[in-house]
Amino acid sequence: MALFAPKGSKSTKFVEQKNIAPGVYPARLVQLIDFGLQAQKPYKGQDKPPVNEIGLTYELVDEFMLDENGKPIEDKPRWISETLPFYGLYADKAKSTQRYLAFDPTQEWGGDFSRAITQPVNITIVNNPGNNGKVYDNVASIAAMRPRDAEKCPELVNEPRVFDLDNPDLKVFESFPEWIRDKIKGNLNYEGSKLQKLLGGQPAKAPAQEPPKEEEAPWDGKDEDAPY
Repeated sequence: MALFAPKGSKSTKFVEQKNIAPGVYPARLVQLIDFGLQAQKPYKGQDKPPVNEIGLTYELVDEFMLDENGKPIEDKPRWISETLPFYGLYADKAKSTQRYLAFDPTQEWGGDFSRAITQPVNITIVNNPGNNGKVYDNVASIAAMRPRDAEKCPELVNEPRVFDLDNPDLKVFESFPEWIRDKIKGNLNYEGSKLQKLLGGQPAKAPAQEPPKEEEAPWDGKDEDAPY
């Protein structure tokens, strides 16, 4: 899933961006979102139980948005994101555990995923066709960066953001695009939550049916992430 949040530029003209070429890229975690308990789409006619989900967004340190002339805009690095089920570290085969261990290989943080924000990692990016005929940039895997490479890794260009439903920050929440806010409010524990109270009791709103441009390819059942 690819996202881009502009830091500020004189140009407001939208330029369609090409897919990121498949390969391994140095990056830093720039955004971590707690989506809460989310309903899952049925698979082959069978209902799937709801699961907690998180969103991870990575800022590539040497890939940039291109202007209308095809030149890199060096204050606008490319972002790529993924949404995945979130399990405790006991689920050693879960994708969320694999992601966490890339940031904290020695488990020094005791499972505190929020400490991964701004941390450098190497990301393997692939291009996958969606059911709508489009090709999407997806994160295949991430791996820890060697300490000597991490020391040389450029810092984030954009401000990092962490959103935690247990301690929601309204300013961070309101900085998200509408489809992300709707997904968060669509979590099954939203009613009566701290976030709902901060929003003045606003009712839950169903997430948009269609993902925004450059959203991740729809799940097709081929990449199960259950820990068992």
